Amino acid sequence: MNRISRKDFVRIASMAAISVPVLGLSNCAPGKKEESNTQTDAGLFSTHPGLQLYTVRDAFAKDPSGTFKRLASIGFKEIELHDPSALVHTKEIRDLGMNVISTHFLPGYVTGLWNDAGKYGIPVPKDNLEQIAESCAKNDVHYMGISILWPEERPDLDGYKRFADLANKAGEKAKAAGVQLYYHNHSFEFEPTQGTTPYEEMLKIFEPELVKLELDVFWTTVSGNDAATWIEKLKGRVKMLHLKDLKAETPKDYTTFQVDHGAFQAMGDGVVDFRKVLAAAKAADVPYGFVEQDHSAIDPFESITRSIQYLKSLGL
Repeated sequence: MNRISRKDFVRIASMAAISVPVLGLSNCAPGKKEESNTQTDAGLFSTHPGLQLYTVRDAFAKDPSGTFKRLASIGFKEIELHDPSALVHTKEIRDLGMNVISTHFLPGYVTGLWNDAGKYGIPVPKDNLEQIAESCAKNDVHYMGISILWPEERPDLDGYKRFADLANKAGEKAKAAGVQLYYHNHSFEFEPTQGTTPYEEMLKIFEPELVKLELDVFWTTVSGNDAATWIEKLKGRVKMLHLKDLKAETPKDYTTFQVDHGAFQAMGDGVVDFRKVLAAAKAADVPYGFVEQDHSAIDPFESITRSIQYLKSLGL
């Protein structure tokens, strides 16, 4: 099992788990809204482009308000937060004409395992999953997603299965608060194991109405899988996509943490057939797509500007 370097752990878990408890977050959200993306909208993703906030995490840490204003000026309409602590900015984001669709959170809230986090200076949080769900509901945020699984939570295939059972229980808690749970994949879930893959085994256990899916196009592709095929296969279960491109000739990967940072490309600069992917998403009634750059060789704002321009050029 590959271990995570301190650098990679801190990058991926930045501002997560060490945030203040979320129960005290803003509850001044507007009344409940219908999902802004409807299947009658011909420009499903191009008219409501979204962004995963982790992409601009460094700018956000220094100047949240300035970051949101810049995202709005670029043309983003929907935001997926990288951590529940950012829910305090929900009203500010909406005042800029954008909507907060969802937030990621760390898996320890589901598994109760925080040993890996503790090794990197991240303490066991004082809040819990129910409090995150309640905070999402108070802020009119209807989705909360498990961002990743750390090695301690997936030591073997049985570990993935145990997690899937726990995710169902977490999904029940989220649904009780009026929030939908979902799971975001990387590449390690697709590693062939004992004649199957962890992803396939988790899908067998996930209750479709309790645990929805966010398919990451980059991680699915770098694992040697076709994202459009998976979207078609999982119709009704995929609620969101992560949209980022893969550099040509990048080796197949199941490690996730050892992928070269240069492999992450703005949309249209790599090998992903986004016209095919987005057409499949539209046919499968996937309502949300979030541009994301885990890493960027150029300024992240330049990269996401190129992505949103490419997305709009597709008209999908």
